[in-house]
Amino acid sequence: MEKGVLSAAAMRSALFSQLPATETSRLLAASMPRQFQPGQVLFHQGDTSEYLYQIVAGLVRITQINSEGEQITLRIMRPGDLCCVAAFRQPSYPATATAIEDTTVLAWRVGSFVALTQQSPAIADNVVCIAGDRTREMLQRATEMTGKCIAQRIAASLLRLSAQAGTATADGIHIESPVTRVDLASMAGLTYFTVSRTLSAWQKQGLVRSGRHRLTILDMARISEIAEPRPARG
Repeated sequence: MEKGVLSAAAMRSALFSQLPATETSRLLAASMPRQFQPGQVLFHQGDTSEYLYQIVAGLVRITQINSEGEQITLRIMRPGDLCCVAAFRQPSYPATATAIEDTTVLAWRVGSFVALTQQSPAIADNVVCIAGDRTREMLQRATEMTGKCIAQRIAASLLRLSAQAGTATADGIHIESPVTRVDLASMAGLTYFTVSRTLSAWQKQGLVRSGRHRLTILDMARISEIAEPRPARG
């Protein structure tokens, strides 16, 4: 990716949102472009936090080994996402980041990035907003795990996955390989079998179209309704 195209793509992200030209130039000047092939790891859970990465092109799967030793998918990072903002003030990465397709990033050494936020309130504000959004997302997921039924959890996770890795078409929202049903099951905190059974039922109802390497949401309104049912009228 050419430098000009790379910079233009990066500046469409939340990190660069409404920054003055001087701060934008300083951020770009301090960054290093990097390329990752599918399967390459950007960082491992527990590694010392050395870099922050801005996804410019491609997709990155964020996974974590939980207390039971199981690998869970936390989210799919798309272009525009700052990965991993949780490492900004932590000595080690709390999760593993793996490219799942050809991926281009901008990388900043953590120390240099911290210095930039200290020098620029505008950059610091954007980082705080990004961290706040991620915190709200994780709290929402925790609520879903404990307060929603199976169908609601799958629908909510499907909506989240469609926002992170979906492509809008005339038929609906396509979610294609390398994003998998295993990712969906992991994000919903359910077994692969439970998710597959539910998707099969939804396919018969015309809500989704499920294939070996593709899942299409055909009725986004109905899936949204399942995820967040409207209160019954008295």
